[in-house]
Amino acid sequence: MNPYFNPLTGETVEDPAVLQRRPLLVRIGNDAEVRPQSGLSQADMVYEEAMDGWTLTRFTAIIWSKDPKLLRPIRSARLFTIELGHMFDGALVHSGANDQVRWLLSQSGLTDLDEYFHSTPYYWIEPQGNWQNYPWMGRVNTSAPALRAYLAAQGMEKAVRLPGFTFSSEGDPAPQGSPATYVHIPYPRRAVVEFRYDPEQHLYVRYVRGEPHVDALNGEQLGAANVIAHYAVYEETGVVDVNGVPTFNIVSTGEGRAQIFRDGVMIEAKWVRPGLTDFCQYVYLDGSPVPLRSGQTWVEVIPPDYQITFEGG
Repeated sequence: MNPYFNPLTGETVEDPAVLQRRPLLVRIGNDAEVRPQSGLSQADMVYEEAMDGWTLTRFTAIIWSKDPKLLRPIRSARLFTIELGHMFDGALVHSGANDQVRWLLSQSGLTDLDEYFHSTPYYWIEPQGNWQNYPWMGRVNTSAPALRAYLAAQGMEKAVRLPGFTFSSEGDPAPQGSPATYVHIPYPRRAVVEFRYDPEQHLYVRYVRGEPHVDALNGEQLGAANVIAHYAVYEETGVVDVNGVPTFNIVSTGEGRAQIFRDGVMIEAKWVRPGLTDFCQYVYLDGSPVPLRSGQTWVEVIPPDYQITFEGG
């Protein structure tokens, strides 16, 4: 195995030591009031899921090979956070959770860096003027270097082995699929997503509510080499948020439909994850792995009845 090969991105790293540590699973908010967020462009992967009440979405940024100096805004965990924690064997980075999710986290055996219990690597933004005029959901921040230092100091750092994905090699033939240079994902109205394919960059650049979605860390528009529509059942549970709204359990084991967008085409596929600690794989309908393009991947976790719109051009 090539120690310089990143199994999440298909890229090589300059220092193989960055792959000999835990992935950080960072919960980042997507409220309109706190955009643009910081650090998403430097994630190896980003997961997006709909939140309780179907009004917005939230991200889990998988931070592994790069160390963004700012990650914000940090938000609370959900049941899906636990699922991803087991899959990546990572450290969970979040600010709180409801009592039932916190109890499940405490029983999970995962490395949980809840800001409520581990305040050291987090800080609250210092807004100008009156606190009352600054959105509360954007105040908690951290950085990858601070999180890494804290993990090391607490003896929580360790190397993990991730199977990762299959990637195309240079010179491989272009993938076969339906033309898809525009993708519309009908998330809740405050977070409706579009991806538009840029053939020069070989990226799907991201828009939210029709506006370019940028990273405040560098001012660049977010873009993904691969966008995966991951269809999964959202089950309402007895776990409720602070407003009494039921939290979703996103069914994350077994298998389900997937659509993979890369290089301007859509590939019909399925996801397969047999058990809690297994890594999710994306395969053709005959079971052979779908190769991804090297680079960042966004996984859009959507209910089975969602109708994604895509078209070529």
